[in-house]
Amino acid sequence: MVTRSTSYTLRAAAPQPLKGECATIEAPAPATVGFVLQTFKATLQLTDSCEDQDEILCSNDMVGLGGTYVSASYTAQRFLDPDTNSIIFTEQKVYEEEIIEESEVPGADRL
Repeated sequence: MVTRSTSYTLRAAAPQPLKGECATIEAPAPATVGFVLQTFKATLQLTDSCEDQDEILCSNDMVGLGGTYVSASYTAQRFLDPDTNSIIFTEQKVYEEEIIEESEVPGADRL
């Protein structure tokens, strides 16, 4: 059985200072009163996990060679498949991230 997880990341620049006035001296002077984080779009990344995979991806399945996966990891189980006598892997495949609008990120409107 394949389990799919979804992760979202806001793309952001460095925090930018907010201009205000320093009221602790006689003549008000410009001062930083806080910071704002400027974001621009977001990324969506899908990861598929499978507990009973019997083969691993080929190099051509990876993004660098025209495929759709950024990374994949496998862990061999301690037992063989009784039907085929082959090694069984736990697999995790990460798809290439997709750039989306900030409004598509669940809960981003409450930040």
